[in-house]
Parts: sequence; structure tokens; C-alpha cells
Amino acid sequence: MKQLITKLVLGFIFLWLILAFEHYTDWDTEIADLFYDRPHNGWLIPPELHRHLDIFFYSGIKKVLMLIGIFCFVRLLASIKYSDLRANNRPFLILLLSIIFVPLVVAGAKYFTNVYCPYQLDIYNGAYPFVRIIDAYPADFIQPKPGRCFPAGHATAGFALMALFYCFKSRRNRYFGLSLGIIAGWVAGIYQMMRGQHFLSHTMFSMVASFMVIMIINAVVRRYDKSSNQYLKTAC
Repeated sequence: MKQLITKLVLGFIFLWLILAFEHYTDWDTEIADLFYDRPHNGWLIPPELHRHLDIFFYSGIKKVLMLIGIFCFVRLLASIKYSDLRANNRPFLILLLSIIFVPLVVAGAKYFTNVYCPYQLDIYNGAYPFVRIIDAYPADFIQPKPGRCFPAGHATAGFALMALFYCFKSRRNRYFGLSLGIIAGWVAGIYQMMRGQHFLSHTMFSMVASFMVIMIINAVVRRYDKSSNQYLKTAC
């Protein structure tokens, strides 16, 4: 438990550093400018192009994650009937819970942060003022609707796969799984940045927060799994 708390504290420090860089530097807008065509007021991936790429970089990623989640669920159900499968339930349970709770917790946070997407901001020909994440909106600004863009939500579909780090025994496979989740998350995150949906800090915050949720899930599952095994040994 102490080790988990230490890791979570480090995670919160990283989250704070991301917010600090966003607040005191212009790295978000400087990178977003690379994807924005000011003369034509458009993003690198406009809506018409997004319709063609959707299956690869947007809805496709979500469908793949859903299929993995269904596979894990069916595998866990099968262990109820086939007792010899139960000894290897832990990886499938960790991955399934991560697929459910990472998007739910991290992406769900955007409904409370009230931050707008780049394409909605006045600095990119939008209707809303550019305000940094931890700053307040101007007193005379009347919100027609709250912002729903921080943390990055779509990227969590990929970052949930970082749970693979806890699904393998060998060090090599664990880091391969972690790398796969990071790559999937950043492919989704950069794609959204090219559409003007998120700043870089939004995706970075999501990555760190996602892994923090995964660490908690892993700790809970391992604790439950250990308690169950001890109970079975006692009962026998």
C-alpha cells in the first residue's frame, strides 16, 4: 500500500507539472499552430477528411477496445464453468476493469473542468475566449454551454491498454504492453490535436491520469486475488 501511495503522489506531481507548464508557457498554442491553417481558418484534418479517417483513428479505436473488453469478459465468464482457467483470471480482470474505468474516470472528468477545445476558441476563429486551464473566465463572459475538452477523452481508449503492463510476467512483455498502450493513446491523441479537438497538455494529462487509475485497479485486483487464494487454502 505504501508503494502505491508513493506512486500516486508522483503521479499527482506529474499532473501538477503539466498544469504548470500549460499555465506558464505557450507550448500548447505553439504546437496547435502547427496544425492550424490561419489563412483558410481550418485544421489539418477538416470534418470532411475526418469522415474518411474515422474508422482508423476514431470510432475504429473504440471498437477495437470494445472487442478486447468483450473478449476479457467472456474469458472471465468461462472461468466460472472451467475451474482450471481461474488461476489466470487476474490479467483479464485488470484489463477489463481498465477498459471500463479509465475512460469513465479520466474522460468523465471533462464534464466538470469546463475547458473548451482549441477549435472553439477565439484565437482559432472560435466563439469562446482562450483561458488557461486553472484560470477563471472573464467576468463579462456569459457561457452558452460549458466546455467539455479537458482531459482528452478519446485518447483514454488507447491509454487504457497501458494496463497490459500488469498483464504479463516477464519484464520484456510488460514494457511491450505498456509501450503498446502509450502508442495507441498518442496516435488517438495526436489525431485529435490535428482536428483542433485538444491541446497537447490535454493528452499528456490523460496519459498520466490513466496510468494512475490503472495502478489503483491493479492494486485492488491483486489484493482481492491474494485474499481469495488465502481463503481457498484455508477452506481446503
